[in-house]
Amino acid sequence: MTAAPGRSVGESRDLTRPALRPWQRLGVKLALAFALLTLVTVGLVGALIHERQKREVEDTVGTQLLNIARTAVLLVDPAVHAEAQAAMSRDSPAYTRIKKALVAVQTETLLTTPIRTLTGFDPARRSAKLVVVGDGSLPPGEMVAVAPEMIEPLGWTFEDGVARYTRIYRSASGTWITAIAPIVDATGRTTAVLSMDYAVDLYFERLRELQVAIVQASVAGAIAALLLGLLVARRLTRPISALTGGVARVAGGDLSEELPVRSRDEIGQLTRAFNEMVAGLRQRDFIRNAFGRYVSPEVAKTLLESPEGLRLGGHKREITVLMSDLRGYTRFAEQGDPERVMEVLNGYLARMADIVIAHGGTINEFIGDAIFAVFGAPLDQPDHAERAAASALAMQAAMGELNREHAARGWPRFEMGIGVNTGEAVVGNIGSEQRAKYAVVGAAVNLAARVEGCTVGGQIFVTSSTLDRIHDLAEVGEPVRVELKGIAEPVLLHELRAIGGRFAQRLSATDMDGDPRVDARLPLRGWVVEGKQLGGEFSGTVTRLGRRSFDARLAADLAPLTNVKVRVNAPDLGQESGDLYGKVVGVTGESPARITSIRLTSVDPTDQRLLEKLLPS
Repeated sequence: MTAAPGRSVGESRDLTRPALRPWQRLGVKLALAFALLTLVTVGLVGALIHERQKREVEDTVGTQLLNIARTAVLLVDPAVHAEAQAAMSRDSPAYTRIKKALVAVQTETLLTTPIRTLTGFDPARRSAKLVVVGDGSLPPGEMVAVAPEMIEPLGWTFEDGVARYTRIYRSASGTWITAIAPIVDATGRTTAVLSMDYAVDLYFERLRELQVAIVQASVAGAIAALLLGLLVARRLTRPISALTGGVARVAGGDLSEELPVRSRDEIGQLTRAFNEMVAGLRQRDFIRNAFGRYVSPEVAKTLLESPEGLRLGGHKREITVLMSDLRGYTRFAEQGDPERVMEVLNGYLARMADIVIAHGGTINEFIGDAIFAVFGAPLDQPDHAERAAASALAMQAAMGELNREHAARGWPRFEMGIGVNTGEAVVGNIGSEQRAKYAVVGAAVNLAARVEGCTVGGQIFVTSSTLDRIHDLAEVGEPVRVELKGIAEPVLLHELRAIGGRFAQRLSATDMDGDPRVDARLPLRGWVVEGKQLGGEFSGTVTRLGRRSFDARLAADLAPLTNVKVRVNAPDLGQESGDLYGKVVGVTGESPARITSIRLTSVDPTDQRLLEKLLPS
C-alpha cells in the first residue's frame, strides 16, 4: 500500500488500525464516568439527607418525650411510690394513686403505650422490676426485659438522677425511643424511674418514601448524565486527538507547528499550554545560555538536565568561597550620573563574571558592587581551591585593564579587594516551588566575607585552609594574624601573589609598592570606623605622602587592618581635605616614634586633586 502524499509510512500504518470498540472509546468512557459519578453523588447526598432526617427525628421526638417524662414524674409522689414499691400489690391504695396519675398523663399526651415505673435495675441480666404500669397489664414485682439500647441511659439515671432519652432502637414490636425520668426520695436517692416509650415507625415510613425518591432521582440523573456525557465527550475528543498528534510531533523533535485554539474552556487552556510548552522548548537552548551567564556551561547543562538539579534542599560539601568588593564605588554612585553609574557597574560585573565562569565557578549573588562566587558547587571540583585562587588573580589583572579603559573615558579609578576561604558549607536550593535560588550557607561563607573586609584595593587574602590545598602552587606574602568579628580564634591571612600549574597567574606589582611617596608634614585628624559607626578619635601628622597612601605618626596606637576615616590639613594651600577612608596596612617602630602606614580606599575627585597638588610633578 502506498502512503498518501504528505504522510509518512508510519502515519499510513495508523490508518489501517482496527476501529476501537464502543467501550474502548474515550467518549463512552467519559459518559459512563459522568453517569456513575452522578449516581454516586446523588446516592451519597441521599444517604446524608436520610441520616440527617433520622437524627432530627431522634432529637425532636426524644426532646418532646423527655419533657413529658419530666412533667409526669412531678405528678408521682415519691413517698406514695415508695409505699407501692414496698407493697408490690395491685390492691394497695398507693398503687392505685400512682396508676391513676400515669393514666392521666398518657391520656393527656395521647401516648399509645402505657407509662410504667421501674426499680431494681440489674444491668448484668438486662432486666428491671416493674412497680406500676399504666394499663395494669402486668403485675407489680414482675421482672421485665430491658432493651440493649436502654441499659446505659437507665443505669446513668439510677446513678446520677438525671432524666434522659435513648437513641432510636428496634425490637420485635417495632421501632422505639424511650424517655427515662428519676423518682427521687426525701434523701435525694433515685429509688425508681418513670419510663415511657414512643413508636417512631410512622416517621420511618416517611423516611423510606424519601429513600425511594432519592433512588429514583439517582437513576434519572445517571441517565441524563450519560446522554450529556456523550455530547460533551464528542466535543472533548476532537481537540484531544489534535493534541495527541501534536505531542507525537514534539516527541519526534518537530517544534515548528502550534495548534489552533478554538475555545476558551479548559480544552482551550490546555491547547494554549501545549503551544506555550512548544515555545518553551524552543527557548531551551536560550535558557541554558542565559543560565550560563552565572555558571559555567557544564554546570548549566548538568542542572537543567538532572531531575535532582532544581529540587529544594541541601547537603554539606567542602567548597571555596570568593568574595570581592569594589573600593570607592559607593561614593561614585552617590555623586555620579545614574546612567553612567550603572554602565560602570555592569561593565565591571560582566568582566568579573566572565572570569569566574571561565575558571569553573558559580556566581551565587551580586551584592551591589560585591561578588559572591562559589567553587566546588553545585558540581564537585577536587581542585576548587586552585580555581578560586587563579580566578582571584585574573580578576585583579582585569581590574587594571578596566581602570585603563576608565581613564581613557575620563571615568574614576577603582580598586578591588578579594577574600578567599575554603571550608564546609551547606549548599542547595532554598525558597519555594514558585521562586527558588541556589544558596550556600555556613561559617565558610561568613569567614570569606570577613577576610575580604581585611583587604585593601588590589590585594588578595586567602585563609590557611585555602593555602593548605594550594601550598605547592601558590606564592604568598608573610602571614598576617588578625582577630575577626564572630570568629573565636585569631585567623592567619596570607596575601596571594601568584599561582602555578595549569592556571598559572601572577599579580603585578601592588599599588602600594607602585605608589612613590614624598616627605611631608601635614596635620591630620581621624576616627576609627567600626562597622557603620565611628569610634575613637585620634590626631597625628603625615610624614610621607603618596597618591593613594601615606605614613603618619599618630597619637593613638592602631592595629593593622583597622578601618579609619581621616582629614588631612594642607596649611600651605589653606585647605583641608574631605573625608578620606583607608585601612591601616602596617605599623613600624615603637612609641612615640611609631609610624603607621595607611592605604586609602576611597578618595573623591576633589580630594584626589588636593593630594596631587601636594606631590611634586
